[in-house]
Amino acid sequence: MVQAPFRFLKLHKLSRHCEERSNAEIQEAYGSPRSSWLHTMTGGVHKFLVAVFALLFLCLSTAQAAEIQKDQFISDEEIEQTLTDWLTKIFEVANVRMEPKVLLLSSSDVNAGATLGGMIIVYTGLILKCENVYQLLGVLAHETGHIAGAHSARAADAQNQALVPAVATMLLSGAAALATGSSEALMAGLMGGSQIFERGLLKHSRDQEETADSAALRYLTALGWPTRGLSEFLNLLDAGYTGHVDPYTSTHPLSNERKEKVTLFQKESHSTVDSLPKEEEKFQRIKAKINGFMNKPDAVLRSYKSDHRSIPAQYGRAIALYRKGKHSDALNLLNALIKENPSDPFFLEFKGQICFETGKVSEAADYFRQALKLLPKAKTIPVLLAQALLESPNPEGKTLNEAISLLRQVTDHSPENIFAWRLLAKAYGKNNQMDHVALCLAEEAFLLNELPRAKVQAGTASKSKDPVVAERAKDILKQIDPAASG
Repeated sequence: MVQAPFRFLKLHKLSRHCEERSNAEIQEAYGSPRSSWLHTMTGGVHKFLVAVFALLFLCLSTAQAAEIQKDQFISDEEIEQTLTDWLTKIFEVANVRMEPKVLLLSSSDVNAGATLGGMIIVYTGLILKCENVYQLLGVLAHETGHIAGAHSARAADAQNQALVPAVATMLLSGAAALATGSSEALMAGLMGGSQIFERGLLKHSRDQEETADSAALRYLTALGWPTRGLSEFLNLLDAGYTGHVDPYTSTHPLSNERKEKVTLFQKESHSTVDSLPKEEEKFQRIKAKINGFMNKPDAVLRSYKSDHRSIPAQYGRAIALYRKGKHSDALNLLNALIKENPSDPFFLEFKGQICFETGKVSEAADYFRQALKLLPKAKTIPVLLAQALLESPNPEGKTLNEAISLLRQVTDHSPENIFAWRLLAKAYGKNNQMDHVALCLAEEAFLLNELPRAKVQAGTASKSKDPVVAERAKDILKQIDPAASG
């Protein structure tokens, strides 16, 4: 089994000034929301969990830590998209009829694992451990083999059932902390993530491991990708063994026989494809990004020296310089990258973030807007752009309407996104549309399972003269108290 930032490899964290300003405004608009816990779990719990994971990936921009802490879930558009693109191709040849969902865990441990519903947890330590894209693709294909073989469902139904409420409790406590603006409470809610998932990663049998290996090599061959990566990765683990219990091998038994079978298949596959240069560059970019945000800046700068002219090296240096507070130097590198790659949305997004952090909110909005134009299906960039628009001095008219439009698109597509509902409430408040504010607060409270507050806000929104607002508010009231609505 092979699996592993939250918003957003801290590339998208607010400055302390903006955080305090934002929290104060939300508190004024919202009052003091009460924390609550999930009362019941239903048969659709997995669907619920996927939704909660998605909203927290988008919400963590309000939790401001100076650095990414170990054992936190983190989210980054570029890394998730890259991994998801690879997994989508692997799922297709494996006849796995579901969309892959990637969770990233900021941990130095080398591990990964397939869980329920096509969800794959990838530890950042795994990506840093891999030397090339072929090794990572081999691991992802191996995990897909477990999903295709239904190993999770057959091996540990009871274990997964025990895992679900623990994860839900952790996530909802973190989500509740978001509503109060408490970074400390949020960190406390999320720091248990690694331990919970470490216990939840299924311990496969050696037979299942060999089956997943065989399937992985078939998938790689079908895709026309080099098959040597899985063998290289297994040997890499074996060469690095120090006598301690390795997280990966504890969940993925590693035997000489298993390594020999993988090596033999790889030799007999007669693959005509030796390299995937475009995929290798994508891999080195996400590795440089994780390295830049996760490791000490000075160490990163030593790894990516100034005379290293590759895109990943310059990217890693720019991130390290940004983290050291050398924004001008970081922008010089980033501007050079943008000049060479004007259509790269992630460089524009990063420049927008630096502008946002240095108080250049209007410029930040321009770069986020450019990035979104290049990546219209992005999940997080619309929220960043809306946030920048709302942080601009005295937003009104066209600016407010743009922010509202962006956030409505996000909530329409991802109605479980708590942070988007919070920003949308703020936007409507600035636009003096108080019935819409009430509905957004009702949606937020309902997602947090704060039913009394949701009921009050939905009751207010149900009196709206806008029939769409009133009808949705009544739907929430029915879900809160079906008996009363009958």
